[in-house]
Amino acid sequence: MKYNLLSFKYFVDVVETQGFTPAAKRNFVSQTAISNSIKNLEKQLNVKLIDRSTSHFKVTFAGEKLYHYVIQILNNYYEFNAQVSQLDNSYHTLRIHYLRGFNYWAINLAKLLKAHHTSLALQLDTENFSESITKLDQGDYDILVSFSTALSKIKNIHSQKIGTANFSILVNQNCLNELGEVKKEETKKQPLFLQKWTATEDNDVQTKILQILAKMKIDYSDIIYLNSFDGALSNVLLNQGMAIYPKELAIPGINDQNIRYLPNLPLLQYDVVAIYKDPAITRILSQSITAK
Repeated sequence: MKYNLLSFKYFVDVVETQGFTPAAKRNFVSQTAISNSIKNLEKQLNVKLIDRSTSHFKVTFAGEKLYHYVIQILNNYYEFNAQVSQLDNSYHTLRIHYLRGFNYWAINLAKLLKAHHTSLALQLDTENFSESITKLDQGDYDILVSFSTALSKIKNIHSQKIGTANFSILVNQNCLNELGEVKKEETKKQPLFLQKWTATEDNDVQTKILQILAKMKIDYSDIIYLNSFDGALSNVLLNQGMAIYPKELAIPGINDQNIRYLPNLPLLQYDVVAIYKDPAITRILSQSITAK
């Protein structure tokens, strides 16, 4: 037997709005259309869904059960409809989210995409590391700009390299002597500012930074975790100390006299990647990245 999906939607709206009139308003149809649709559905199913024998609106036991079944069906249909709209392997809008501090690479990626897909609309926003993959998996957005290390334990996820981050350590000018060398006794009193990341590999960038500082015999009072590179830069300016910072990110010129990169620190290079679930995005990214 074939069922009309619209009748199920009307039924759900009747239950959720607790009446035929508000359901009609929600769907911009007449109350009669809603009432007749529910009657026909009851006839098809051979069961009463709405108890009309009382003055108060009441959903029957069968109606309650059907409501929960139909909600799943409608949700699946909406998801199916969204997927079908992408069957031509094209996107009208790409939602790009990036970890805080990754705006440099996200903007570069957006420029490449716009240059080679002029009709493509782009939406950019920041994302917290702890929730980023979960929200990507749920379809809250399409692409995450992050480190390749975020992929280590994730299945059914695709990625493409879009750039390289060259990490170093920023220090306050007061931590250096006249020769530009580190005042180890001064840095020992100061904190080390790091981003609040969860390490996904044993050799993540923050662990390597700590190992390099130990080999250079540079101590610090404690480690303070922050949410962004901008926050780290601000704290180095205000409180001195040291902070991890990618050299691709510009330092405001007004701070040039107060901030220096830690001398003799080996650069740590990490791939910056675009992470996504839909394989159709592979073609879009490849066309833009290879053509740059």
